[in-house]
Amino acid sequence: MKAIKINIINKKMVYISFIFVILLTSTVFSGCLKNIGLGGEDYRWDVNWITQQDSYGTGDYGRRIEVQNVSRFYKFHIPIGYNPEILTPVVLCLHGGGGYPGAVRYQTDFDILADNEGFIIVYPGGHHRLWNDRLLFWNDGRTPKNDPSFSDIDDVGFISLLIDDLGMYFNIDENRIFATGISNGAMMSYRLASELSNKIAAIAPVAGQRAIGEFGQVPPVPVPIIHFHGILDEWAPYYGGKQVSSFFLEDFRNSVLNTTISWVIHNKCPLDPYDTFRIGNATCTKYGPGLNNSEVVLWTLEDGGHTWPGGKITKSEGDYLGIGVGPINHDISSMELIWKFFESLPKQ
Repeated sequence: MKAIKINIINKKMVYISFIFVILLTSTVFSGCLKNIGLGGEDYRWDVNWITQQDSYGTGDYGRRIEVQNVSRFYKFHIPIGYNPEILTPVVLCLHGGGGYPGAVRYQTDFDILADNEGFIIVYPGGHHRLWNDRLLFWNDGRTPKNDPSFSDIDDVGFISLLIDDLGMYFNIDENRIFATGISNGAMMSYRLASELSNKIAAIAPVAGQRAIGEFGQVPPVPVPIIHFHGILDEWAPYYGGKQVSSFFLEDFRNSVLNTTISWVIHNKCPLDPYDTFRIGNATCTKYGPGLNNSEVVLWTLEDGGHTWPGGKITKSEGDYLGIGVGPINHDISSMELIWKFFESLPKQ
């Protein structure tokens, strides 16, 4: 009995110490942290906050909306050449756990691709009850640790409302709205595919599996998926099991194969892949065609960590909790492949 009590106390002390460090840092450097991003480098960017109905063109914007009586926000980039008379596809890019929109914008450079390809790129902000601009998380369907109220956050509702809100100001193609994200954001994209398939046409998770109980709500339609995952990923282990550490959400992960096959089955694709090929240390496995010609594509990176293939990492991620997020595969560009996959889907 004594040993059990000591173990519980130790776990609580670790969590309390972690929160104390964050609070201390926030207090001492509060003036700096408002403008400085992860790792002491500024990954935030100035946007034009839209507060009234008007005509808007190319540029960087932001919107604040109320969800469950909580102020939420998203930032987005309208591409060069945007024409309000033409329907424009939308890509939602979800940051990882403990991140924020500016960080994932830096990691991916999706703004540049959006300008070249003509889609709107949106960076939604997650939620945290202590802060509204950093250390943000998504309620991806996992059981919360230490903070039971986290499971009450309706992030699916937030994304649904975000889509409607964006459509009030820009001419978006409601049949071509896609979601991608890394880590916690990748897992959230799986939840969107499961619970918001009436608005999300396809997803592209990076370094994040579906939650164990995700299919509590089975999507009524097939959802095309392209997934990227590194074998060297310690935060979202490729073969499943316990991750290195997790302060806020349960840390047992589905395997990538189990995640992939579950969607292969749901999309009614053949269980045997129809194509497999290799580019350097990156192997692509394609399943399909399934219902409505849907596909499930898996990119396995032998030298990849908890990172965007072909992307960048923030300064703090290089030594995150003394462990780091691991290496980046540069044989492919996940961002370019994601858009190529989305763009190839039949227009409805």
